[in-house]
This record gives sequence, structure tokens and C-alpha cells, in this order.
Amino acid sequence: MLQRSAILLLTLFSCLPGFAQFDEQLRKPNEEIVFACQLKNLKWVAVCREKNGKYLVYRFGTKAKIEMQYPAVPDASSWQKFTFNGYVRGGGKANAAMHFGYLKFFNNNVEYELYDLWSSEDDKEEWGVLVKQGKKTIDMKGNLKNKKGSLLELIYEDKIKKEDEN
Repeated sequence: MLQRSAILLLTLFSCLPGFAQFDEQLRKPNEEIVFACQLKNLKWVAVCREKNGKYLVYRFGTKAKIEMQYPAVPDASSWQKFTFNGYVRGGGKANAAMHFGYLKFFNNNVEYELYDLWSSEDDKEEWGVLVKQGKKTIDMKGNLKNKKGSLLELIYEDKIKKEDEN
């Protein structure tokens, strides 16, 4: 029985290699992950905050090479360089429960919009990054097996800009 339990645990952990890598990917030792996922192109996206809330930072790349960090030098002003929009409605399928979170920023005339979506009506989840430059939009979809955290963690964060609700 003990041997069977050990084999089961090893099987479970080997099926979840992405989750073990989150702490080793794009997070610095003094940070915590707000939202992170592996994209279908096998690169990683992470939104991290300094453990004491001093800054918010976005990173894209791999453990071996961070291809983009925004802002380049995170500090207390970094919170205002991002715009957040989110919504949560509970109540299960009967109430069409859903949540969505969007985090947007601009870097070198390119708009980046991370998204984290769920709907109870079809029990569908989606996350990833939209990259918009001019009329061209690229949707880098997240790998549904590798996600940690949620952009909705930012919904009550006072330091970040909120998108105007009309």
C-alpha cells in the first residue's frame, strides 16, 4: 500500500512540471507572483509584486532569458504604469457566474493586455496576452495546464490605475 501511494504521488508530481517551475521562472526572490502562465509558445509571462507592495512588474521570457521586463526599473511609480479592469459575479450557472481581469500597459508604442477570463455558462477559462501595434494584434494564448494566481488579485489594489467604467 505504501509503495502504491508513493508511485501515485510521483505520478501526480510528474504530471505537473510547470507548477514546480513557477518559483524558478520570472519571479525574483523578493517578489510574489500575482499572475503567471506558460504560453503556448513555451515562454512564460509573470506579473509580480514586491513582497511589501513597493512595485508591480511584468516579465516575459524564460528562466534562461528574460526578453522583456516592464517597467525596466521597477519602483513605487510602477503601479501607475499599469491599468486594471476586472469584474466578478458569483452565483453559479444559474446566475451566469463569471470573472474577468485585464491588465494593460504600453511600452514603445506597443499595447500589452494580459487577460484572465472564466465563465460558468460553458465552464471555459482563457488567459494570455494580447499584443497590439497599429492595426495588428497578436493573441499569445496561455497553456491551460500552467497557470498560477489571478489578475483578479489586483481588483482591490488601490495603488494601480483602474480603467474607467462607463
